[in-house]
Amino acid sequence: MKPFRILLVPVLMLSVGLAQAADKPEITLDQAVAQVQRETGGKVLAADSLRVGRREVIYRIKVITPAGVVKVVQIRTELKEKR
Repeated sequence: MKPFRILLVPVLMLSVGLAQAADKPEITLDQAVAQVQRETGGKVLAADSLRVGRREVIYRIKVITPAGVVKVVQIRTELKEKR
């Protein structure tokens, strides 16, 4: 069991390092949610993100307007290299 434990630690450290070095979107999901709230004046019901290919993320934000209309707003953003 000891050799497995010794190998597991470097693998976990490497995976954490790769995750931190990944590209990041130009705007965050929180920023996209705030933008939709400002533009619609409504209340956000749900928000999620979908990665499209290697360079793009789509945020899907479901909002209920002051008039009671439920809308799904999509915001596309490109990924940029994290430096």
